Amino acid sequence: MVYLNFIWHMHQPYYRDNLSGKTKMPWVFLHAIKDYYDMPYMLSLNPSIKATFNLVPSLIEQINHYVDGDANDELLEVLLKDAADINDAELDVLNSYLFISNEKNMIHPFWRYKELHAKFKSSQKGVKIFDKNEIEDAQVLFLLSWCGNYLKENNKTVKNLISQETNYTHVQKLELIYELIEFLPNILKLYKQLFSQGQIEISVSPYYHPILPLLIDINSAKDAQSNVNLPNIANDSFKEFSEPQITKAVEFFEQTFGTKPNGFWPSEGAISEEIIELVAKHGMTWIATDEEVLYKSIKNHTKEKLYKLYRHEKFKTFLFFRDRHISDLIGFEYSKIAPQIATLDFADKIKKIQSYSGGDYLVTIILDGENAWEFYPNNGKDFFNELYKTLKDNSSFVQTILPSEAAGLNIEKLPLESIQAGSWIDANFDIWIGKPQKNRAWELLASTKEDYVKKSASLSKKTNQKILDEFAVALGSDWFWWYNDDHFTTLKPLFDKLFRLHLQNIYTLMGLNIPQIIIHPIVSQNEMVPAKCGAMHQPIDLKSAESEFRYCKLTKRWVLFAPKRSDRPNNFIKKQVQIEECICPFDAGNEYLTPKEITRIGDSKGWRARVVPNLYNVLSTDIAPMGKKDDYFDVFSGFGAHEVIIETPKHDLEMFDYSLEEFADYLQIAKERIVSLKYDVRLAYSSLFKNHGELAGASLSHSHSQIIAMPFVPDEVAEEIEQKKEYHKSYKRALLDDLVYEERQYEQNLIFENESFVCYAPYASRFAYEVKIVAKDKYSSITEFDENTLLNLAKSLELIFKKYKNVLDYFSFNIVFKNHPYEGYSENSKDYFRFCVNIFPRLSGIAGFEIDSKIHLNSILPNIAANRLKEVYEVLS
Repeated sequence: MVYLNFIWHMHQPYYRDNLSGKTKMPWVFLHAIKDYYDMPYMLSLNPSIKATFNLVPSLIEQINHYVDGDANDELLEVLLKDAADINDAELDVLNSYLFISNEKNMIHPFWRYKELHAKFKSSQKGVKIFDKNEIEDAQVLFLLSWCGNYLKENNKTVKNLISQETNYTHVQKLELIYELIEFLPNILKLYKQLFSQGQIEISVSPYYHPILPLLIDINSAKDAQSNVNLPNIANDSFKEFSEPQITKAVEFFEQTFGTKPNGFWPSEGAISEEIIELVAKHGMTWIATDEEVLYKSIKNHTKEKLYKLYRHEKFKTFLFFRDRHISDLIGFEYSKIAPQIATLDFADKIKKIQSYSGGDYLVTIILDGENAWEFYPNNGKDFFNELYKTLKDNSSFVQTILPSEAAGLNIEKLPLESIQAGSWIDANFDIWIGKPQKNRAWELLASTKEDYVKKSASLSKKTNQKILDEFAVALGSDWFWWYNDDHFTTLKPLFDKLFRLHLQNIYTLMGLNIPQIIIHPIVSQNEMVPAKCGAMHQPIDLKSAESEFRYCKLTKRWVLFAPKRSDRPNNFIKKQVQIEECICPFDAGNEYLTPKEITRIGDSKGWRARVVPNLYNVLSTDIAPMGKKDDYFDVFSGFGAHEVIIETPKHDLEMFDYSLEEFADYLQIAKERIVSLKYDVRLAYSSLFKNHGELAGASLSHSHSQIIAMPFVPDEVAEEIEQKKEYHKSYKRALLDDLVYEERQYEQNLIFENESFVCYAPYASRFAYEVKIVAKDKYSSITEFDENTLLNLAKSLELIFKKYKNVLDYFSFNIVFKNHPYEGYSENSKDYFRFCVNIFPRLSGIAGFEIDSKIHLNSILPNIAANRLKEVYEVLS
């Protein structure tokens, strides 16, 4: 049995300015009428399905302000005015919001809204070119687009206005706004009803959603990511604000729901040992975070470990770890395909988990409960109908549970001695600290606190409490989320303004002049991404951007744009110039010129081979693995690993002259890195290769190889895998085994063989003197090699390069080591996939015909190449 633990996280920043009593942004109201009711409502129609809703206290507080009539939402105040009376400043407010709805799923279903959107986009003035009737229509349609399915299907006013389609009046707009506000009390009523019935559990987060580990100790960021740049503030600058956020949240929860919470979702899954201690202290029995935090805590990336129930030994708290892949499929991918296909894929992934060893497993799925659904047709209704139907139809092997029920399940429960500090984004805190704007915000908070400490003794208890509340709000995670280039929104300057407003309020409450450093924006206006500019075409400078995969569905090819690669040094122009004028970072003694070493063969006194991150990396594990798709292109962030194997400390030593020991060291360290990267479950495929010489694409003459590990399997590799699987299915043999058999029978192309490997010139060689070295035994990856097999591969490489040197002297070449991808790898992979090494001499460049036709021109027949290579060094073979 697979037990599914759904946790839907409901959260918005605290948009309220407590001093003015104004709500500065409308997102709580808009998601309330669309998502905060629809999510539990759809669940209520399926009583056998259970789920947990994490309700952040500051979100409930803001909903209550709307219910109580004192929200004073600045957008709603403009919407309540007659269109004829709206001034230019209020039109600017409408410009920011009226067409920010999802274009495909929220604007286009209303033909009039779509028409007005086209007009809006046609002019830089936006709604200022609209007449009064167009403004009224746009306002009403904006509100209707944010109505959830329950309102669209059950509320008479909403249904009538949707049927009307156009020509709305001011009176009708007012009727709609009041109807929507009157609906809001039903939201909490529904949660309380389902909670009392036992269909849902409700968990809690810190009151204003801060990153608690950073409040307790700013150095938590370094514990999670050692190379992060911290702001210039004391480590414990905000420690006193941490526990009150939990205390206030628990008290508010009890006032709202009549009982204390059992569970805790720390803001952004941000966790540390201190957080678990505080959660246990406040009587909560479980806490949740991301799978990567688990892997780092247990120092093991085995996926099956994720599906156990863990309990912290010291604090007796249960921990649930989010399945990132399945959660992100719901959050980002399933919206792009038909609900039936999406739910079939979901069920298939659950079945695969069940098949690990036949035992029972716990799968925790956690994601935002409000932000994903606008990307789904019909606000996700069709998807959830299919999902819940699929779960009910497959109840024989899958069952939904609540976290508080997990302790009673018959699943393996494992002790956890300690937890690694981290969050649900890459198990670190880089989204909220470490970049200039983020650090600037932390430093402004710290300087404001210093001024407050000097003044606090002279202030009243009431004023001090108001100031502490402003600090608590300003420490919320969302302000830091939007700083720098991690995320884009057209409203980024408004988020910055609201963050600084809370600091300004502190000075106002203290009766002090507001410092200019707080009045001055952290985000400049020109950082805003234009609303007309889609995610595919952001006007960014590629020279300074992170790497990005792009996939064209017309040509069915991936391209990796890696701007940093243009900065690579090139000392391969002339060897003499390189020796006399250039300092090589790979030479012995120049280790300080490379990034921090990952591993080496040797000791502190000297090394024979070493691995470092590529300074001019095309991929990075510090980038979040995210992607987007449309009808023509896929875009995937440049997440992955890029490492350099420095094969020798000797600058002038080339592979043609390596000793057997040097080849053995090279293969051993390469194997170690392929094995190590395999344990990062986010990586699906690693490419081990060597470029030597200018024609082969090398930029440094010092002998080195590279490993690039990616989060997906490239199409050509995946197609090759499928071809080999089909061949094995038909003939019960590996395709490459049969090709080797034919080459050995033909003999003319065979160069040599030893105990473990066969070396030959392929019958259809693409390059002159191309050779292939293939494992004789059932090995699908270098990771499977024992010591003897690795040594025999070293002997094979030593022999073929001595032969090459005698026939061709020194030349440019590429080597590609063909290992089975991490994704889909199993013991059965050995049946159809065979490890091999391809060596491609680059004696000439690739010209136009090859580029156009994909047909390579080769002037040397493979039997001639094999014969020439066979003739030399026969005694060594």
